[in-house]
Amino acid sequence: MMKRLPLVLLALTPLLSSAVSAQTSSYILIPTITPGRTETKVELLRSDYSLKDVRATYIAEGTSGLKATPVHLQAYIGPSTSRANPLLSLTPIVPSGGMVILEPEQGLSTVEVSFEVEQNPIRTAWKLPLLSANDFFTPGSTIYVLNLMKSSDAASTLQLFNAGGAAATCKVQVLRPKGSVIEERTGIKVPAVGVVRIADILSKAGNASGLTAAVTCDLPFYALGALPSTDRWNSRVEYPVAQLPGSTTAVTLENRKGTFLNVTQNNSDLVIPLTLDTAVAYHTLSLDFDVAVVNPDDFVVFRNVVGMFRQGGRRFGKTLFFGSFENFDKSKYVVDMGSPFIETTLKRNFGLVGGHHYHMTITLDNDQQSLHYVITNPNGSVVMDLLGGLYNSFNVVNGKSPIIQFGLDGVADNAYFPPFGWRFSNLKIVATK
Repeated sequence: MMKRLPLVLLALTPLLSSAVSAQTSSYILIPTITPGRTETKVELLRSDYSLKDVRATYIAEGTSGLKATPVHLQAYIGPSTSRANPLLSLTPIVPSGGMVILEPEQGLSTVEVSFEVEQNPIRTAWKLPLLSANDFFTPGSTIYVLNLMKSSDAASTLQLFNAGGAAATCKVQVLRPKGSVIEERTGIKVPAVGVVRIADILSKAGNASGLTAAVTCDLPFYALGALPSTDRWNSRVEYPVAQLPGSTTAVTLENRKGTFLNVTQNNSDLVIPLTLDTAVAYHTLSLDFDVAVVNPDDFVVFRNVVGMFRQGGRRFGKTLFFGSFENFDKSKYVVDMGSPFIETTLKRNFGLVGGHHYHMTITLDNDQQSLHYVITNPNGSVVMDLLGGLYNSFNVVNGKSPIIQFGLDGVADNAYFPPFGWRFSNLKIVATK
């Protein structure tokens, strides 16, 4: 949860130009993941279809935004063809990570940001922080960037973002999974309305995962980690939380042994509402199940496997956490990440073979804002290991809990089909709180 700043601190946020003010500006924090290509896409909402102009100011790492020069960009109709929700590409003005400040024209507002690593196919994708001036963390508070990691070919870096009108001074402690300190760095200077990247933040750590950076600054601030893996499929963004997660308690929501769905013409889907506590902020949710696959007898394009959504949201009245389906003819597996108008999807080039059995494990993590989707053969060999961002928290919202759907309740758009003949079995759904 972001910490709102007192009004006196908001005065520290400067005007980048006469046209940019804290009340109307959106701050987009962009990680540095190199080498290779990244795409940053912003969804907008407009009250008039003619609105499309956005003033954008890119602030490179190590520089101040006080004298940065804005440019004018124009929104375009995205893949969803929703005229009310155009998209904005920041890629032309963002050569590397840093911070972008957007000021859309009156009646045009920012909604969400998707960060995609590589294209055709997208290797991985993550939702980026989209902040107003008062969404930065309070000066003097401590935040924790989770899940930093170091291996033989990659190590997480750390970015510090300063929204204040003067240079900020920050302190960082690198913590082991159990909380002991590996290293402490003090006196780190971050330019006014700027960002610095500490590329060697894990220089004193051995190869490990689950490391944490504890960050505090004396002006309004934010922090992100990033894993610029040489294997682009494994690149990731690492997010801050206001409190370190403590010990968790596992709650089994479903445990169905044996076949729980045999997909037929008269029984082609199964909908399972999840019973989550409205007062609990959950950490993780995992789905485990087996599936026996058969080839189609007739024409199909996509065969829906499993998805998770919540009633109420910006696309068809729903909020999507993920959707997954197989493109049979092209032997591709597709995972929709849940951005309704940007339509970020991850594709993997393989097909599920008729007559074979597979095990699927899907883990959603609210703290790390990640979705981990793994498919294995019965012998444990990996068919797909996909890691991407969780674009929507799965906690209960307005009394609405998530719903799991296996299969599909009919043919949609003459393209999306139930996986007829498939047999789903041994379902276990566990949440941690």
